[in-house]
Amino acid sequence: MAPNEAREFGKYELVSKLAAGGMAVTYRARMKGAAGVTKPVVIKQILPHFADEPDFVEMFVSEARVAAGLTHGNIAQVFDFGEIDGQYFLAMEFVHGQPLSKLIRRAQRAGMPCIPLPLALFITTQICDGLDYAHRHVGEDGETMGLVHRDVSPDNVLISYEGQVKVIDFGIAKATSVVESRTSPGTLKGKYPYFSTEQARGEQDVDARSDIFAVGVVLYEMLCGRRPYEGELAAVLPRILAGDYPPPSSYNPAISPELEAVMATAMALDREERYPTAQAFSEALREQLYSAYPRFSPAMLSQFLGHLFSEDLAAEGRRVEVTPAFLEQLAAWQTQPTQVDAGGRSSSGVRSVPQRPGSDDGRTASSLSVRTTPARPSTNGASGRPPSNGSGRTISTATGRRLPSNTRAQAPATAAPPELKNEPTTSVSGPATAVDDAHDTPVEVPAVTNTDVPDHLRALRQTQTREEQERAERRQRLVMLISVPLFGLALVLGGLHYAFSGKNEGLPTGSLWITSVPEGATVKLNGKDVSGTTPLFINVPLGQANTVVLTLPGYRPWSKRFTTTAETNPPLRAELERLEPEPTAPPTTPPPAITAAQPEPAAEEKTTPEPAPDTRFIAVDYPTRVFVLRPKYNAFPLSLYATASIELAPGSSYSVSTEGGASLSKGRGGATSTLAYYLEGDNLSADESFGLIGPAARTFKGVRRMHVFLLDDTLEDNSGTVRVHLRQSKWVAPRSLTFDATRDALVLQPHHQLTLRGLNPDATYLLTVRDDFAELQAGPNGRTGRVLCAESSQKSARRNHRLLEVGKRYQLTGADTLRCTFPDNRVEDNVGAFEVDIVDVTSMSRRERTAALRGSSR
Repeated sequence: MAPNEAREFGKYELVSKLAAGGMAVTYRARMKGAAGVTKPVVIKQILPHFADEPDFVEMFVSEARVAAGLTHGNIAQVFDFGEIDGQYFLAMEFVHGQPLSKLIRRAQRAGMPCIPLPLALFITTQICDGLDYAHRHVGEDGETMGLVHRDVSPDNVLISYEGQVKVIDFGIAKATSVVESRTSPGTLKGKYPYFSTEQARGEQDVDARSDIFAVGVVLYEMLCGRRPYEGELAAVLPRILAGDYPPPSSYNPAISPELEAVMATAMALDREERYPTAQAFSEALREQLYSAYPRFSPAMLSQFLGHLFSEDLAAEGRRVEVTPAFLEQLAAWQTQPTQVDAGGRSSSGVRSVPQRPGSDDGRTASSLSVRTTPARPSTNGASGRPPSNGSGRTISTATGRRLPSNTRAQAPATAAPPELKNEPTTSVSGPATAVDDAHDTPVEVPAVTNTDVPDHLRALRQTQTREEQERAERRQRLVMLISVPLFGLALVLGGLHYAFSGKNEGLPTGSLWITSVPEGATVKLNGKDVSGTTPLFINVPLGQANTVVLTLPGYRPWSKRFTTTAETNPPLRAELERLEPEPTAPPTTPPPAITAAQPEPAAEEKTTPEPAPDTRFIAVDYPTRVFVLRPKYNAFPLSLYATASIELAPGSSYSVSTEGGASLSKGRGGATSTLAYYLEGDNLSADESFGLIGPAARTFKGVRRMHVFLLDDTLEDNSGTVRVHLRQSKWVAPRSLTFDATRDALVLQPHHQLTLRGLNPDATYLLTVRDDFAELQAGPNGRTGRVLCAESSQKSARRNHRLLEVGKRYQLTGADTLRCTFPDNRVEDNVGAFEVDIVDVTSMSRRERTAALRGSSR
């Protein structure tokens, strides 16, 4: 809809579009009542192509019923829900403010690397209060509903300009009394950088402590200016499971050991070690807040938003009221002794408060956009630097803790981190919040009038402005003097580099921070030596597989193969293993003779029993709404099984077809000429490596070896053979491979597949494969969008094999068991997962079923 065009929607008037998510679109709207009374609301509409799917409609209605019963000051209220002209919708409270995610980015744009500590603690306590109410919410039957938000993130926290904090979007909440009591284990929903360890493992029985973990991540992000776990899904999940994140005090020295312990408790790997309730977490944070800041007032949050979003409010015609007292308090928070102030002190002995937002061109903003305070006396002589212990490491004057000075991961808190980008989400619903503008509104409105400024502060500001202008002019002249010769030199060096560099040097690169224990290891990247020793930064090509090797005398070489897709990547840490000393020569005296009464002792055989497979990942019982396929747990290595195979020439093309029939069960109608295959080759992608072949000819190229097989549960009743014909050209004699069902069918181990049991052979099911990713090998060709499945039934001799591909829907009937697996040659490097929705459509009419099957991708 046009920006200024309003349209009718039942008793509501849609004013403007706010946001669009994976499941719904949100609008700012007005609810029209009697006598011309109107009320601002937010309308959340389910997307049209989901409205025909019963499972999505059911989830949407469940969300409405659950959310409508929540009435708390820290939860956005749901007023109404229903259907208008076939369009399902929610009418929710309109919160005039900003999402927490935008507040964090705006603060960083204003020069503040993080949210001031007391404000971050207060926001977190309010989030906990709202979640605690939802966790303890009781339904009409008097039973606790077991609500868990499962998607707590800065995008789902709104802060009004009045300083109210509200949690929104319980769209994927799990209410045991409303939604199904049983769902498939391993459903990944929400934004993965905020996953708890149990969510990262794919567990379904999450409870309130999972939300507490996510709130701890949000607090970490507010206080450190970055998330504890950054990167893509495949890199983040293992770090979440290992608890591998930098301590928050390494980014923000203002965080005390006591507060760091509170955050560590909330983000504990074992949920039994976390706070039992959100209220307990809130009380611990309040103790930290008011013990360190006894005069803190909740009104300061409203002042903080007015300071950061003054131009947005002015563009709406609202009066901006930010008191000089708050600006002084904000300046005090920004210049605390615990903050490293290197480079933050001007030549006039005053410290500048970060520039007011809206002045993005680097010029000094008007009014009180820059505030100065007298320089604090140095605690280490006249140098103006924090005290040192003589070892080159500075010491926090507040806590006495050492502040590292030589590692990137432990940068001072005053160094502003890069602006955060939105992480990809696996959520099925978008936040009903004000849209996050790409740019601030360029309107210059002072935060306070000039008449409110004391004379001595006005004089200091004028002096500061004049000095800033003089320094800017000097910098500009210096840049003009050196830029021209440097530009010419860069052109010459660039030409030489292009002339003599390898073919991969032109690829875009990203930075990677490498550390080792112990330090001082030499680094090789893709077979080339890198200057320097660890710890150090290296530039790595993007979009290709890279290999890094670390060597240090006396230690075993350490190597890692990885693929980078971002300019900045998580640090790489190598723990080097010390080499064992050479065994000393045995004594020259001969050993005593072994007599019959003294037999030679046999060497002990040490065997390590194989751990039992986790049944949560290898078996699912129907009824279930979703089952998850994971290459890490549901793939089988071909080297452990006997298949029919044949060596081929990788440089030749082959036309492949089958002839004959094989049966995997006794009875009529069970014979098939379709076989599953796996191809070995150097340049084959994961999707090309396996599939199905039949009588219709298919062409393969670049194959070194071909395997053919079928999946079965027993070989006792198998019969028949299938001949595989491989033809190159009319000048080359054709070759053939025979598949014998009595010896070449594969009976997989339970931990090499996922088994869906308990299906009704007389029912019809609709399978929808979610568009996610899985990797069977490292590198850009390692991702796969398909999985091999076999249907079977005790009532029928038919054993049907099929490929399920992401983004597509399939109809399943006549089966009581479904087995799915990923053929692979090495399963140790497998990551990722597929989600598959399953819905019983037996009772649907032909028209309803056709509507449910309409559309091939999600």
